[in-house]
Amino acid sequence: MTPSDNPPHRGSTAKSLGTGMSREVMERGAVQELARARDGAASSVLSEEGLKQSRRQFLSDTPSEDLWVFGYGSLIWNPAIHFEERRDAFVYGYHRRFCLWTRIGRGSPECPGLVLGLDTGGSVHGQVFRISADIAADEADLLWKREMLNESYRPVWVRARTEAGEVRALAFVIRRDKPSYAPRMPLEKMAEAISQAVGFVGPCADYLFNTQKALTQAGIHDRELEQLVTLVADRRAD
Repeated sequence: MTPSDNPPHRGSTAKSLGTGMSREVMERGAVQELARARDGAASSVLSEEGLKQSRRQFLSDTPSEDLWVFGYGSLIWNPAIHFEERRDAFVYGYHRRFCLWTRIGRGSPECPGLVLGLDTGGSVHGQVFRISADIAADEADLLWKREMLNESYRPVWVRARTEAGEVRALAFVIRRDKPSYAPRMPLEKMAEAISQAVGFVGPCADYLFNTQKALTQAGIHDRELEQLVTLVADRRAD
């Protein structure tokens, strides 16, 4: 996967990312279909109606205000949503960490991958995206298909500080009560999992490399991600 050169704004169509999480892939529920076909009755992914009901508990079908969304990982290099504005942002109370075992998007049951989540404590530098109120519910439904497939995250409102002022933004925080939660572990163990895992939307290593590149381009330096890039690249070169 490579980040789109022109992130989709309102009225445009997201560029296809091949096997990745393009807007078209999410809209048609391709990842859910593949997961259900693979796992059968054991599948943990929510139905279309289940996802919509989950979103309605957090955001109505007719919100009165524009929706801000906080991105800290792949949303920065592959937002795949229609938005009006993007700003650098800072959030207190959470930090970015590879804390989610994935057996769907970037891994499998036999070889799970690790992807980012917001875990409690500390602070995190990312970006916020403003979505117009008239399309906010539809775009939120797309985000739910991306982030809430098996409810390993929980949606929360965060106070995101930007140069133009503070905004109230939607963010997705890791659920520590789920078996997919990954507690802290040595970087070497994380690198081993990331270097080997491949899921429906591609290699876990690509997710890491694209995220680190996008953060650097945005002026965000994450020491742990940079160390992981080196460790994973070394393993893939062997």
